[in-house]
Amino acid sequence: MKRVISVALLILSVQLSNAQDGGDRVFKKFKTDVSLGYAIPEGSGTKGGVLFVIEPKFAIIDKLSVGLRMEAAGLANVDLAGETGTVRILSSYLATSDYYFTTNKFRPFVGAGAGIFTMASYDIEGSTQEVPSTSDFGFMTRAGFEAGHFRLGGEYNFLKNKGGYIGIKVGVCIGGGEK
Repeated sequence: MKRVISVALLILSVQLSNAQDGGDRVFKKFKTDVSLGYAIPEGSGTKGGVLFVIEPKFAIIDKLSVGLRMEAAGLANVDLAGETGTVRILSSYLATSDYYFTTNKFRPFVGAGAGIFTMASYDIEGSTQEVPSTSDFGFMTRAGFEAGHFRLGGEYNFLKNKGGYIGIKVGVCIGGGEK
C-alpha cells in the first residue's frame, strides 16, 4: 500500500511541477492517462471483460511521447446455470510510445509498446480451482485520438498461444494540456 501511495504522490508532483521550458512547445511535458475499457479476447472460450489502465507519459516533443502502461484486465466466460466457465486475469507493464499527427486540440495518434504480461486462469466447476499464473513477454499496437483531455483508443495486445486481446478504451488525460 505504501508503494501505491508513493507512486501516486510522485505522479501528482510531476503533474503539478512548473519547470521552465524553452522552445516552441504547445503542450506540457507530463501527463497521465487513466482509462476504462472493454476487452475482446482472441480464440474461443473467454467471451469478454473489462480493463483498467494508468499510463504516465513524458512528451519528448509535442508529437512524440513515451510512457509506462500499467493495465489490469478481467476476462470471463461463465455459465451461471451450469456453474462452469473460465475467468482470466491479466496484468501488464509495458514501455510505450505514441506519435501524434497534429498539435491541435484534436490529436489522432498511433502507438506501440512492449513488456511483461502476467496471466492467471481460474476454472469454475462447482468450486473455484486455481491454475498457476504465468508471465511472458508481449507487445501491443494502438490507434485513437485525444480531444482536449478526452482520450479514445483501440489496441491489440499480442501474446503467444492465442492469448492476445483487443482493448477498446475511453479515458481522461490528467495534465499534459496546452501551456
